[in-house]
Amino acid sequence: MNRQVIKRQPTLEVIAVDAVDAQAAEQGGADRIELVSAMSEGGLTPSYGQIEQVVSKVSIPVYVMIRPHSRSFCYSADDLQAMIQDIRVARELGAAGIVIGALTDEGEVDHSFLQTCLLSAQGLGVTFHRAFDSSAHVVRSLESIGSINGGIEGKGRLEYEREMKSKSNSESKDRSSSENNSKDKSACESNSKGESKSACVSKSEESVVERVLTSGGKPTAPEGLLELQQLQEMGQTLNISVMAGSGVTIEEIPTLVSRTGITEIHMGSGVRRGGSFDHPVDAQLVAQAKAALIRAAQEL
Repeated sequence: MNRQVIKRQPTLEVIAVDAVDAQAAEQGGADRIELVSAMSEGGLTPSYGQIEQVVSKVSIPVYVMIRPHSRSFCYSADDLQAMIQDIRVARELGAAGIVIGALTDEGEVDHSFLQTCLLSAQGLGVTFHRAFDSSAHVVRSLESIGSINGGIEGKGRLEYEREMKSKSNSESKDRSSSENNSKDKSACESNSKGESKSACVSKSEESVVERVLTSGGKPTAPEGLLELQQLQEMGQTLNISVMAGSGVTIEEIPTLVSRTGITEIHMGSGVRRGGSFDHPVDAQLVAQAKAALIRAAQEL
C-alpha cells in the first residue's frame, strides 16, 4: 500500500457457540473468541453456563455477545437493565470482554445506552458489533463512538485513558477510602475462587470501545473494501481498531488486508466445513486463516 498505517498485531477472532468451537479455534491459532448463541438470529447472549464453560476451557480472551433479542438494535429500558446484568455476570465468570451495540430510532449510535454499558463493563474490553453496519452513516457512527470514548469529538482512546487514570489518582488522594478498599479487597480475594481479574477494577473506571466489527456498511466485508479503507484510516486517528467481518473467507484475506490496511479479522462460517454453522469450527481452517492473515500483514 502507498499510505502510512499504524502497524497492529495481526489478530484473528473466531465465533464460537460452545466449548468445542472455542477449543478448536484456540488450537488453530485464533487470538480471540466471540462467544454467542443463536447464530440463526445473528447472534444473541449465550447462557451463563456456556460462558463459564468456555472461559474455563481456553486461555485466549473470550468476548461475550450482549444482545437480548434480534428484533432490532433499538433497546428499551428493560432491555438495558437485562444487558447490564448480563455484562456483570460475564465479568464475574471471567470473560475478557463484551460485544455490544445499539442504535436510536434514527439510526444513530445510542450514546446513552453505550455510555451506560461502558460504565457497567468496568474495565472489560469492548467491541461494538455489526449494529454499526445498520446505522444511518458508518463514518458518522465511528466519529460518534470516538467522541464517547474520549468525551469530546475526535479524542482518541489513549488520551481518554490517561485522563481517567489521572482523575482516579486525584480522587483517591482526596478521600479516605476505607470502605472502597474493603470492597476492592473482597473483590480481589474472590479471584482465588476463579472469578475474573476484572472484578478488581475500580468502580470509577469505565471501559472504552476498543474496536468496531464492520463490513463497511455492505452485506459482506469483501463488498465493502472502499468503505473499510476509509473507516480504517479514521479508526487510526481515533485509536479505535476496525475489525473486518461478515462473509470473509480464507481466500479473500490477502485482498482484504492489502486493500484496506485492516489486520484484525473476524470469521465464523469461513472456518467451518462447508462454510456453514451446521458444522463446528475446524482447527485446520483456523490455522490456514491465521497463516494467510500473518502473511498479508507482513506485506503491508
